[in-house]
Parts: sequence; C-alpha cells; structure tokens
Amino acid sequence: MYSIQEFTVGEPPKKGLSYSKSDELEYAPHNMTWALDWSEVAVLDSNSEALGVSQWELMQAASEQLAGQVKKMLPDGGAVLFLCGPGNNGGDGFLAAANLIETSTSESVKYDVCILASHESQKESSEISIRAREWAIASGVHITSWYSDFVDSSGSASNSRTISTFHPELIVDTLLGSGAGEYGVELRGNIGEIVDWLVEQHWYPRAIKLACDIPTGIGTKSCLIADTTITFHAPKLQMKNNQNKVREDVGELIIVSLPWPDETLNPGPGDLKRYVPLNPHAVKGDRGRLLIIGGGPYHGAPILSALGALRVGCDLVHVAMPSLASQRVEWPVDVICEEIPDVGVLSLASLEVLEKRMNSGRGIQALLIGPGLGKVESTKSAIECILGLCVKYKIPVVVDADAISALPKDAWPLGLIGVATPHPKELDSWLIRKNTDQLIESIVNENGWFANTKMSENFCLVKTGYVDEITGLHNRKVTLEGGNPRMSVGGTGDVLAGIIAGLLASGLRPWPAARIGCYLLRAAGEDAGAELGPGMLAKDVPIYVSKLISKLI
Repeated sequence: MYSIQEFTVGEPPKKGLSYSKSDELEYAPHNMTWALDWSEVAVLDSNSEALGVSQWELMQAASEQLAGQVKKMLPDGGAVLFLCGPGNNGGDGFLAAANLIETSTSESVKYDVCILASHESQKESSEISIRAREWAIASGVHITSWYSDFVDSSGSASNSRTISTFHPELIVDTLLGSGAGEYGVELRGNIGEIVDWLVEQHWYPRAIKLACDIPTGIGTKSCLIADTTITFHAPKLQMKNNQNKVREDVGELIIVSLPWPDETLNPGPGDLKRYVPLNPHAVKGDRGRLLIIGGGPYHGAPILSALGALRVGCDLVHVAMPSLASQRVEWPVDVICEEIPDVGVLSLASLEVLEKRMNSGRGIQALLIGPGLGKVESTKSAIECILGLCVKYKIPVVVDADAISALPKDAWPLGLIGVATPHPKELDSWLIRKNTDQLIESIVNENGWFANTKMSENFCLVKTGYVDEITGLHNRKVTLEGGNPRMSVGGTGDVLAGIIAGLLASGLRPWPAARIGCYLLRAAGEDAGAELGPGMLAKDVPIYVSKLISKLI
C-alpha cells in the first residue's frame, strides 16, 4: 500500500551546479495504455510521490527530456524562447532552460536562451515550480515577466534584450500543459495576453514551436499550434480525434516515459486529486442526491451502502426498500426513507414511485441498485426497467450484488453510464460466453464511447475480492490489494458500492469514482482494523473513510 510522504523545498542551487545525470535520459515505458484525462496527470504524479519518487524528481526528468528534444531540433545551437506559466508545466520550462544554459557552458554548442514568464512569481501551491524558477535564476537564464517587466508606464515594450531584439529560432511552450484543465477552454488573463502578443511578432511564423505536454489553448482559436509536442507517459484526452489520428494543433507527437514506480497506475492517495472539492458557498444538494434501491430478504445491506455514500461526501441519500424490510431497519437519522408500495420484495408495482423520485425537482444525480434485493423474477424485471429509466434520464448507476443477476447475459445495457461491482461468482454468472475484454469491446462499439474523449470514462467494472481488478474502457486496467484481513466481514462490499455511488452523485465519472472508492475502502479498512482489531465491523469503516479524505484533500 501507499504511504504519505512529505516534501520540503530545498535551498536554491548555486550557479553552475548540475542535477542532470544525462542529457538524454530514457526510462523504461510503463504499461500506460490509455489516453490520460488531464486531471489524471496530477493523480499519477502524486501516487508516484507516495511510492517514493518525488514530484521534484519527476520535474527534473521531464525537463531533461524537454531539453533533449530542443537539442535534437537545434543540434547546432541557436536562440530559444521559453514561455513559462505559473504552475508545474512552467517549472519544466525553467529547468529545461537552465539545462541548455549549462550545456552552452560546458560544450561547444551554444544556446541563447531567454524566458518569458507569464507571472512575476509561481503559484504558492506549486513548491516545485517555485524551486525550478529559483534554479533558472541561479543558472543565469534571463527572465522577463509579463506584464511588469515587459511594458513601461507608457505602454511600450521596455526590455530591449528579450523583446525588441531577441528573435528565437525555436519557441518552447510550457505555459499551461495539463494545468489548463480541459480541452477547448478559451485563454484568459496573462496567458491569453502573451499568446495575442506572440502571434503578432514578425518572427513568430518562422520559429519552430515545441509544446511541452499539451499545446496551450488546444481546441480554441487561440491555440499555440505546435510543430512538435512532447508529452509524458501517454497521449492526453483529445490530442487525437475520433479516428485516433493526432490533431493538427499537436504536430508531431512524441511520447516519453518518466521514472514512475510500477505501482503508480494503481489507485492510491493521488486519486483524491480528482475528488470534487468542497464549495464554501454550497447549499443542500449541491454535492448530489443519491437513491439506493435495495433490501427485501436482507435489510442491512442498503443501510451500509448509505453510510458509505454519506461519509464520502454525498449530500442527500434516499433508501427505497420494501416495507417489511424497512420496518426491520434501525434507520440512521441522516438517511432518508423513500417509501414504495412493495411489501416483501421489489417489483414493478414500485416503478411509478421510483421514477417520480428520479425525475422530480432536482432529481437524483446517481443511483445504486442491488444490495439485499434478492433474485426473484419479479425483482429482476423491476431492475431491468429501473436501469432503462437511468438510461432515459442519463443517471449514472452502480449495479451491485443481487442486481448483477438482472443484467443481460454477456452485455451491459445500451447507453447506461455506470459501474458494475460483482464478486467472482457474480461475474461468472453474468459473463458466460464473453470475458471482460470482450465485454468492454462490445460496450465501446455499441455506444460509440471514443477513446479520446471523456466518454472513455463512462463505464468501469470492479471485480471485488482479495485483489480488486478494476477495468475501464479503452485498455484501462489496474489492480489494488491491501487493507485489513477483517474486511472479509459481511457488508464490506455494500460499503464500497455506496462509496462509489456517492462519488458518482458528487459529479465524478465511473472510472475515477471506482478508483477512488476502491482505494478509500482499503485504506480506511486498514486504519479501522488497526484501531478496532478483530472486532471491526463493516459499519465501522465509513467514518474512517471520512477521516482519510480529510487528510488527503
């Protein structure tokens, strides 16, 4: 399992000190087989840090790869302008610029290097970017800051060295990278002003453009179109079109590896980077309303799921179960009882009431179906209809426990966004003629959920057990083990389903919700087991989930 490691920014280097082991350092490629969501970059970097490789080391490695690419594109030296943003992508640029300066000092090839920084200082939250800027300064790189250093009081360009007379042969774009957040977001503020200024310069069309990680403004009319893009580990979502061809804005795409530990791809504490942040101005319901449909033969399972959903931060949790089961339950005050007409088991008789709950007011933002329902035919028919309503109203769903038996054999309902959480026996009874890979292939083909858009995160299968096997669309495959042996106690799977459903309700897509849910359950179970010992129960775990989240976000 992961451990949480602290990072402290060290002293800035003395001029002339070199951190570089090699100008062209190469690392063994990892089993990185899917296009990364932009936010996944921070997730995996953080997981790497928890496994012992700091983000500073990753930035050093990235900058070496970036500087090495500059040297390949300008093997005889030349003038290079780095555009450096306020975050970690800008940090890559600062260190790469320092690397070129050191090359010019120690070798016959000379690089004339200048930096145009988008801000006078780096983000306070990016300690390694601050450190990288200090490193560049100590290495003697000339830095001009937008706007204060760039323009005098009359509005004229004031820095003749970097602005008026510097004509770069190559422009290195490290303004935003994955820190831009999303494809197609219009540039604003200092970044937008720099781009507007840049494209008006007479030397701009002739200069070679190299983008680091992602071209700034990709998907917008203001994009800094790259001749070459160097990106790390894997392509990022929407770098390619639906025909899997690299977009023209990206230019030649070069993918390089960084020194991630092998377990970095598996869920870890870094996955909480995708946890939906708390809004200080939020009102009731902003973090989602979840409907849990369960109970009948068993009444405790849906309550355990509800506790998991509440402790992961879902605002409102409704539980609908047949009246006989509802009467046996000691209802937690935070769980809302949703009354339905059914008495002993779920049937089509409750469909109208449930649809009204799904589609009234603000509706529900996610649904969990299965815990404790039983497997009678009338229940299976009701489940099929409810899943159809989820497709109709575009409600993401977690299909768990007894609801697995109501899924079509060897198939996933067309258009259904969600997560399936079978244990091995449930999976075997669901997939008879197909394996998991064949199921995934059919889901992609039937739905048109392309690899290079966020639709690629619309489905996830979690095969639970001693080792969780988490499979998403388009080659997403990871595993997770650990936790406490006592987690084999009944009800643990119900808690997991509730956690994942609560995360869906808060706005996450199935793939990140499943990753976060699996990690939180095992890590919280480990904490609970350490404190409570062999007497730990499934109902004890949710509070430790909440405590763990508070440590990691």
